[in-house]
Amino acid sequence: MTTPTRARTDPENLWLLAGVLLLGVMIAVDVVLGRQINGVYAGAAVLTAINADPRRTAVVTGLALTASVASGVWNDNLGEREWAVRFATCVLICGLALLAATANTRRRERLARTTTLAQRVLDALAVELTGARTVKEVADGFLGHAIGNLGATSAMVLTLDADDVLRTVTWHGRSGDAADHYQEVPLSADTPGSEAVRENRDLHYRSTREIEDAFPDLAGYYEADRSLHLLPLHRDGTTYGLLAITFPADLFTVHEDGFLHSLAGALTSAVLRAAELQDYDAATQRTVLLAEASMSLSRSLDMATTVAEVGRLLVPRFADWCVLQLVRDGRLETIGVQHRDEATTEWARGLIGAFPTRMDSPNGAAHVVATGQSEIFPFIPAELLEAAAVNEDHLEILRRLGLTSAIVVPLVGHEGVVGALSLIHAESGRRYSEEDFAFLEAVADRVAVALSTAAAFEQQSERLADVTLVAEAAQRAILATPPARTGPVALSARYRSAAVEAQVGGDLYEVVRGPSTVRLLVGDVRGKGLSAVRTATVVLGEFRAAAAGPGDVAHVAREIDHRLPPYLLDAEDFVTALLVDIEHDGSFSVVSCGHPAPFLMTPQGHVEAVELDHSPPLGLGVDPVVGRGKLAPCDRLLLFTDGMIEARSPSGAFVDPTAFLATVGQAEFATALDGLLSSLQEAAGHALDDDLALLLACYDPDDAC
Repeated sequence: MTTPTRARTDPENLWLLAGVLLLGVMIAVDVVLGRQINGVYAGAAVLTAINADPRRTAVVTGLALTASVASGVWNDNLGEREWAVRFATCVLICGLALLAATANTRRRERLARTTTLAQRVLDALAVELTGARTVKEVADGFLGHAIGNLGATSAMVLTLDADDVLRTVTWHGRSGDAADHYQEVPLSADTPGSEAVRENRDLHYRSTREIEDAFPDLAGYYEADRSLHLLPLHRDGTTYGLLAITFPADLFTVHEDGFLHSLAGALTSAVLRAAELQDYDAATQRTVLLAEASMSLSRSLDMATTVAEVGRLLVPRFADWCVLQLVRDGRLETIGVQHRDEATTEWARGLIGAFPTRMDSPNGAAHVVATGQSEIFPFIPAELLEAAAVNEDHLEILRRLGLTSAIVVPLVGHEGVVGALSLIHAESGRRYSEEDFAFLEAVADRVAVALSTAAAFEQQSERLADVTLVAEAAQRAILATPPARTGPVALSARYRSAAVEAQVGGDLYEVVRGPSTVRLLVGDVRGKGLSAVRTATVVLGEFRAAAAGPGDVAHVAREIDHRLPPYLLDAEDFVTALLVDIEHDGSFSVVSCGHPAPFLMTPQGHVEAVELDHSPPLGLGVDPVVGRGKLAPCDRLLLFTDGMIEARSPSGAFVDPTAFLATVGQAEFATALDGLLSSLQEAAGHALDDDLALLLACYDPDDAC
């Protein structure tokens, strides 16, 4: 503690000595030259007052006045008019020197106080903000130290949104229900913060009386005398928000206004940096999360596990709240709620069903389900909460949650919109942007596929629990009828089980609309019975998940092959599969994983098998080679399982199906496969010995075939 004292004391003592020395020089001039200059003896006090405190200045002042009196003695004119005028001048100048010393000391003390405060805040912020990567974290850290180190009674940071409303990011030291009215402040409102931002200048009110005189509506808001300081956060002509701080009256005077302005500038820089980091982190998380979603959502066939996985994936990395709803009996039923805090999650789950979603709501999940269009709310105004609430209790809960931003996307299944996924930011203070749209819609596609697969598997499990003999209805439970048309491709499918006494097989087919193509799958699971059905369900689910991504058919095949082994009960189990991509211009790519190649048929009756390099079946490690071709308008592509090429005639010879395929290429599209099945059975002379799945695709870009 001694070093700071000496650093401050020694210079002031030097100025004291300088003043005494100057006084001695002037006395010597007076005595030696015989010229009375006692009026300017006060110059010694002035010199001392420049950098010495009032006590040291008073010492020199006393000496100067004493010497001035003594000058009258040795010049023998003490009390005379000329001496009196000079003495009065000395007294006046000495008095001014004392006042100057007092003012300088106060200025130095204020500067030292401001410097100390600034250093405390900056040191604390340097530590606190090093790991802060969101605007909310920066604002919380900043205000926490502003109150702790500056002695503020309250502090808040607000952002200026695109609708010209100031919205609270964080508020430290708020008290009373009256504060709720200032969570959102329109720029047009008659409030101190709105005025500061409108005029883009700092506003300082030194007392509660000043505040109430300027804004009568705030009368009684402050329980004790306060000063209020409003500092817009702006940079390069753009205003980003507002910093509002209150102190006990007289703690911060006009002399500290510059310091507060610099503090707001530092906060602006920190907020802009955090916003950049927040955007960068969000972009990184989007990439990582999408890849993880593709893998993890296909791991389970259990509905509850799938719902829990959705929440785990998205909260807290991409949301503070995640709500999953499905349409059931014309209403939206909440099947999953997840919050970043487990206790809050349990509380929210206890409220499921207490406030049913209004299906006539003009926005939110109900509107998204009705229109099939996603909605984004970069900020959540009060009127949006009022529109969403079903009653006053519900509105009060919504207000207390502190929701800041939301995005709602539809869950689209084979039969249309089946539900909605809502992601909400609250405590984190983060905001959704347009960049989040495409990402979340891609996630929603994977969620919809996973939920559909889980629902189908649950239905199968219930339906087939005690079934071991063939049931064509059971196979259809996993083989949904494809849409009559997807993009430029018309579609038709048929499935025939082998015989009444045979067990359920694992033949499968599926159609998925890819990012820019129509994707087809036909496959055959090794084995029979419920295990084959289970494996077929897994393959279909994995295909739907992988086909929604941007990779080609070879990539899709590798994805299925990578994810399939955990579901194969036997080391020798596998699945043959044929995967086809059809582009909008009719060009197609195809890979075979141990499966027969498709047939291409033209309206002129030409039939040819597509030439392919065959890869091992799925589950055994695949690296397929892509075959390519092009369909002319009205050309047809037939995908099938081995039941078509292994049918036998009464003599035991294999039936050649190519004899019937020319007709398939020319017949009415809706009934072409029925004719093929009839021809095969007629040639065999009996019911087919093996299951058979057929998928017929017609390239019909103009809907003219």
